Amino acid sequence: MGNRCFHYFEDLIFSSNLRADLPTIHDNNEDESLSANAIWDHFTNVMDMAETGIQAVSLLAYIFKLAISSQHGPVFVLLCLCKPVIRVFLWRSLWERAHVVEATDSSYIRLRALKEMGVEKYRQDIISGNIGEYILREHAQAREELGETSMGAPWQIYESTQSFGLRVMKDLAGDLTMLYYAWNAVFGPEKFSLASIAMLQHSESILRRTFSNGINQIGELRQSMNFMKRIYGITKIANVVEDGTLSYPADDQSETAGMSIDLRNVSFSYPGSTSKKALDDVTISIKSGQLVVLVGANGSGKSSLVKLLARLYDATSGQVLIDGQDIRHYRLIDLRGATASLTQDHHLYPLSLAENIGLGHPSQSLTENLVHDAARKGGADSFVSKLKEGFSTVLDSKDDQYSVHAIDISGGERQRVVASRTFMRFTSGRVKLVIADEGSSALDPQGEWELFKNLREERQGKTLVFVTHRFGHLTKYADLILCMKEGRLVETGSHEELMKNPEGEYFKLYDRQARAFTTDVE
Repeated sequence: MGNRCFHYFEDLIFSSNLRADLPTIHDNNEDESLSANAIWDHFTNVMDMAETGIQAVSLLAYIFKLAISSQHGPVFVLLCLCKPVIRVFLWRSLWERAHVVEATDSSYIRLRALKEMGVEKYRQDIISGNIGEYILREHAQAREELGETSMGAPWQIYESTQSFGLRVMKDLAGDLTMLYYAWNAVFGPEKFSLASIAMLQHSESILRRTFSNGINQIGELRQSMNFMKRIYGITKIANVVEDGTLSYPADDQSETAGMSIDLRNVSFSYPGSTSKKALDDVTISIKSGQLVVLVGANGSGKSSLVKLLARLYDATSGQVLIDGQDIRHYRLIDLRGATASLTQDHHLYPLSLAENIGLGHPSQSLTENLVHDAARKGGADSFVSKLKEGFSTVLDSKDDQYSVHAIDISGGERQRVVASRTFMRFTSGRVKLVIADEGSSALDPQGEWELFKNLREERQGKTLVFVTHRFGHLTKYADLILCMKEGRLVETGSHEELMKNPEGEYFKLYDRQARAFTTDVE
């Protein structure tokens, strides 16, 4: 039963995660903690709670009967329940409340940071920098400044804030039954046998433990019920990026034409950062089939802009038009099928290299000649052929071996595999827009030049948008250069046009790159 439960909920969570878009994942990131393993744990918590309830009722009946038969009445039962009652109705526990734990004492924070420097990771730097004495001195000072401030666990600090009288009452409540035994043993020994004392003491211990477990399980039961609601709730979460109804491309559009793009007064903020604009009032017009180079310093909004083009997010305000229609009107599956993205954020899948490349065009992922040709264009064929298992190599195998010699490749080689996946995507014949966002950042200059050359050769019927810091060798091919700064579009034009303005942002960026290849002569 446990296995069936695990597999059912594992598939449920897996399918829900795959359907979610980026904004939805951001808005529901706490759902990442949901796991199929936890489902069975929470189910057993509910069963344990039921079992504890049955035990408690049975023990109460037994103790009450035993107490009456020994002429001690319900007093003993009430004394047994004093501590659990105080704990439930008077005692405040941190774990029963929603809470946030944060250290705010600067001396404590510094002390923890200095203690961390004692681990092996920092040993070489500390020895070579000869800073051991400094760390010891600063540690002693932080300890002195901290004084007698408690460094206990958060729940201990929280409970210590409760009144002294309540803490004494809670501690004494656990000894009331023992005091009751002692009183009767002294003042009424003829009515209280050692056997009955032993039986009552043993039963009282079990009852108290049962009630304590039950109290803990009440909190766990609430958590379990909330967890189950979240599990079933993820299947009802609607994506933030809503699907459209129009097919893309339209029936009357030329099959050989690239995608035309218009941004009209577009502003955009990432979820959770609405006060900070990644794009601010951007207006752009890109014609069908153009090769566009997007330049700007880090944080200028280049990557944010291309994420809107791929409709990973929707603009906060303004309009994004594709072939004259609002991008939100198109079916997502069609729009993304017509887009090929090559970015530095792409990763290799835990599958074979052949499948990693082939998934650029899933329906042809097992077509060997297409995969090999895509690998050649992406520059991956040369190093893949040197691997022992070639295209069958799995770099990040998800088996259960405890020790395995992992095969690893460089960052540049990983980017070549991802680039090959992009070329494989071209074989679908549906791609109208190619986005290359720093997809060559780990390649050497020769590898980057070859990649861009191969991409340019595939531009027939496609609009190409390149985002790169090393744009010098691309500008002569660009139909349009867009220069971004601090989320705004500050310049547009050809290379020749933009270089006529020595005060412009593009001129400064280009000049800064050119200086790296020139020598000043005095």
